[in-house]
Amino acid sequence: MEMYERIRYLRKNYLHLSQTVFGEKLGVSRDVIKNIELNALARPEQKLSLIKLICKEFSVSEDWILNGTEPMIIEPDTFSLDDFVKQHNGTELELEIMKAYFELEPDVRQKLIQHFSSVFVKNKNEPEKLSPTEIAEAEYIKSRSKPAKKMEQYALSSTEDTTDSENNAEKAANQ
Repeated sequence: MEMYERIRYLRKNYLHLSQTVFGEKLGVSRDVIKNIELNALARPEQKLSLIKLICKEFSVSEDWILNGTEPMIIEPDTFSLDDFVKQHNGTELELEIMKAYFELEPDVRQKLIQHFSSVFVKNKNEPEKLSPTEIAEAEYIKSRSKPAKKMEQYALSSTEDTTDSENNAEKAANQ
């Protein structure tokens, strides 16, 4: 695989980004990305600076882009909770909960661990219809979607009005 093919592979198959979004993240236009992927960059000297930027922005090995030498992705020396949660399909609520938890004093966290450990051991054999996470997610979504709730209520009342009108019209037609 040639260098331009590896860049296209990275963007399309690994990052799942369009040329436009990929370019935006790098501060260049879609046309620049298209030309790189077609190996038709008008100013080839741009290529090296863009490769360095791609490597920095997406934690990609420069050696992989230039020569195809594995590994493709460079594992960072630091841990990002945000990235970890995203990689594991976590929600914003789960991320907020984790951050809030680690902002607590260590003794408070220890008390929480003891409390939940005893609750989980006590309720281990009791089946639940919804998991605590599902319940928390539903409450979080409910709290964030008040305008949607109002629209839902409006839609329901409109439907009920329409249904009542239709029923009255049907009764009148049958008489």
